[in-house]
Amino acid sequence: MATYRELLAQKRELDERIEAARAAAAHEALTNVRATIAEFGFTPEDVFGKPRRARKPADDKRERANLDLFGDTVDKA
Repeated sequence: MATYRELLAQKRELDERIEAARAAAAHEALTNVRATIAEFGFTPEDVFGKPRRARKPADDKRERANLDLFGDTVDKA
């Protein structure tokens, strides 16, 4: 049976191999995506969709109305 230090050394080697394989797969995927985008002329909107507009913050009156359970809060607006 392998010792603790031997297992750690094997783990470091395996981690390095995993990272190298991940980098190669990522490079291949990116190459394929770029080729497909160029081939079909996709735009960023085609790939990622249209950006969403930010929601407006809630109206202060509406917010107070939700918190006024007993109707005894004075409206200062």
